[in-house]
Amino acid sequence: MATTASGIYEHFLGLLGPGDGGAHRPGPRAGADTWRGSARARYGEWSDAAGHTHPAFLTRDEWVRNQIDLARCLDGLLTEDDVVIVAVPYELSFVGAEVERAIELVGAAVIGVGTSDTICPLPRVLDLMGQYGATVLVCSATVAARLAALAVARGQRPADSAVRLVVTTGEASSAERRERVAALWGADASELYGTASTPTVAVPCAAGALHLCDHRLRAAVRTPGADGPAAFRGELLLAFGTADTPDTPDTPDAPNGANGANGAAEPTGQFVELGPADGGCGCGARSPVLAPLGRVAELVGSASGPVSAVDVERIVFGFPEFAPYFAAELRPGGFTVTCAVPDGAAAAADEVLRQAVEAEVRRGLGIDVDVRIVEAKDWEAVTS
Repeated sequence: MATTASGIYEHFLGLLGPGDGGAHRPGPRAGADTWRGSARARYGEWSDAAGHTHPAFLTRDEWVRNQIDLARCLDGLLTEDDVVIVAVPYELSFVGAEVERAIELVGAAVIGVGTSDTICPLPRVLDLMGQYGATVLVCSATVAARLAALAVARGQRPADSAVRLVVTTGEASSAERRERVAALWGADASELYGTASTPTVAVPCAAGALHLCDHRLRAAVRTPGADGPAAFRGELLLAFGTADTPDTPDTPDAPNGANGANGAAEPTGQFVELGPADGGCGCGARSPVLAPLGRVAELVGSASGPVSAVDVERIVFGFPEFAPYFAAELRPGGFTVTCAVPDGAAAAADEVLRQAVEAEVRRGLGIDVDVRIVEAKDWEAVTS
């Protein structure tokens, strides 16, 4: 990292209250009247599964600490020679502004295109990528796949572009789909994870796993709708503090000791897999490994527990025939899934493949699923 960026880090750290770590932070669902004091820095909003919006707040200290963690991560992924397309939400969201600032600290160039599809729709994004030789995409797996499809429709080969890295964020997706999307671009794949109120929750390691930022966050999972903790899969609960932060007596119901001197654990509405600390990741890091699985409100119940669309996606991309496009719509008792195969695939083969996927999902996950298979060239038309 450049010396100037390191100096900025030191300046930022000097601004933080000693030992604060976010202790005065109101919860993400707190009302505007609770957001007081000189520590306030960022206001945002998040939408629940029903489309209702809620306020989210970040103190100055939190905002800076989230940026620093992300910048330290990106310092291992980017160089000062990179040109980065940032196609993530900006309006009333933390992620766009945070990603841009972190990239700038590393020293790379930023083209912030957002996701509104108004000022900079996807054709314009693709034009900018070619015009300025973009080397890195930061976006959802779906946006990266749509950009690749648009390039193909224009007679281009995405793998011939300058893109060397696709960093996905903002959408839960399987590792299998991320790798397949990145392969379209002839690029490597990486992932970032945050929630609506905590933009940097987990960052990737050299082995490709997401590690919790446990030097400032404590995490636990609980079975959705239940009071007790779950061992591995469940709704993510976050609190500020570290593993050695003592529990706070007045918040005894926080699961797995996720509460502490910096506040009680908050439910995030996000379903995850959370491994134990020192769980033996190949990178050697001892912090817990986290895998995002989508919203709690978008789960399907089964005899063995809640099932997410990402669980279905993992099975789908266990079949090598599929192109890296995936859409799932929740319905009673299961999902309706749309997948794609390369152009020109035989309809009879698609039918055999469809039946095989549906059978594997029912066998492996214990839920119902309806699978529709289209050719890659028709993806935009059937999913927009």
